[in-house]
Amino acid sequence: MNAKPDGFIGAIMAIEGIADADIVLHGPNGCRKNLAVLSRKSYPKPRGETVAAGTPFYGEFPRVPCTEVTPPDYIYGSYNRITAALGRVGLGDSNLIAVSCSPGMSLIGDDCWKAVVENEMEDRAVILDTSFASEPLCRGFDSTLADVVRALEPEGAETREGTVNLLGLSVLQKDWESVVDEFRKLFSAMGLEVLCVLGAGCTVADIRESFSAERNVVLCPEYSVETSTFYDERGVKPISLGHSPVGFDATEGLVRLVGNEMGTDCAKAVSLVDEYRRRAFSRLSAVDSGLKGKTFAIETDASVAYPLAKWLFESFSMVPVSINLYESGHWDAVESLTGFLGGLGLGDAMGADVPEGVDYLLCDGNSATIAEAAGFCGRGIDIRFPSITNVDFRPSPIFGARGAMYLLDRIVNPF
Repeated sequence: MNAKPDGFIGAIMAIEGIADADIVLHGPNGCRKNLAVLSRKSYPKPRGETVAAGTPFYGEFPRVPCTEVTPPDYIYGSYNRITAALGRVGLGDSNLIAVSCSPGMSLIGDDCWKAVVENEMEDRAVILDTSFASEPLCRGFDSTLADVVRALEPEGAETREGTVNLLGLSVLQKDWESVVDEFRKLFSAMGLEVLCVLGAGCTVADIRESFSAERNVVLCPEYSVETSTFYDERGVKPISLGHSPVGFDATEGLVRLVGNEMGTDCAKAVSLVDEYRRRAFSRLSAVDSGLKGKTFAIETDASVAYPLAKWLFESFSMVPVSINLYESGHWDAVESLTGFLGGLGLGDAMGADVPEGVDYLLCDGNSATIAEAAGFCGRGIDIRFPSITNVDFRPSPIFGARGAMYLLDRIVNPF
């Protein structure tokens, strides 16, 4: 699997992040295997895996059924395969079925909607017209969810005061379930109800209800450009820091921003963040962490890299030596990061190669593991997908106050 997964994976996982949705991959089985494994690891769905091994179009995996296109199908067409696959998947309990063509099948032009109509599934199906191959992961995720919310938009939704949605959170983001849990609690302490966490454990009913939210809170802007704009046009305005809530200060900043925008008292929520902050700094004061002057390199989305680099420098006097961004970084965050580094006289770190011997490398889990094992860095820290070998048994997010605790645990402790 690529260290920088593309929009094709993002599109598939956007659907797989909906609890009662399934996606049918129209393409060869080889395009499917990694996606099926990834889907189960990222989000074991609460309704369970109800498909037996060996079931047609599922084979050995209960997720991401596939039409199993063969070479002759590229010449003669494979409409019969997508029709049969939809018929089989439609027997399940999915409230939404999406169809995505592999990059190769996108060129063939099978009439997937005709197959939907033939199976009488028009009321619960959506066709993803673009494969998003070679586009950024965030683009595939965002655009796919925009298609979904367009398809599920109810008529005459009435706004419910004191309610919000969370946008920009993917099941591929590290320990997303802990992120959902923390921000539900923070907003509940402010008297706010979260109606829908779009693409991260929500249901089809949640998505329909999301149009009644008073505002949208955006956690990762890259993953919610098109979707946020669509809601905005429907009167559900976004609340965003312009970057992600990474570190104690950014998390508190988002809480205060939401409180100001919603007109609610955020004191209790701020105190919850402060509890984690006090615990962290009381532990740090009791040991010689030796963080001052340590070097770090980051490779991730701009909206994560900016608050992460700022937090590590301002709170612990650590020095950024290399910041590399994934494609289609959110421009507000890119500009903020560039200005921040330039103001420190460290502008050369932007886009620089990671120097051998850097103290900390914060990147995808696979690369972090390899770099540390090879002695390329002092410590490799898993902050994002792909991280195929790691399983988060304890809370290990990077967003929110819990995320700050996870990062400090990985930075300070030797094991």
